[in-house]
Amino acid sequence: MAAPSMVFTARYAAKHLGVDLDVIEELAEEMAPEGGRLSVIDSLDDDAEAAIAFTRRGLDYLDELLDHRQWDFMGKN
Repeated sequence: MAAPSMVFTARYAAKHLGVDLDVIEELAEEMAPEGGRLSVIDSLDDDAEAAIAFTRRGLDYLDELLDHRQWDFMGKN
């Protein structure tokens, strides 16, 4: 499998999937780099904040997590 050539911001993911940014950030906590979640850092400072980004696979995984969340909410485990 080829390495990702681009990543998508959490803000893009929220707009693409039609949910609030807070939902994406919460779901991202459940994800690992293998699932398509990355951190982007633009400074070597110790207190630099990292931006959350997703590969195309990460966007697909977020969509799956949203589906599961919706099913759980509706009581259809």
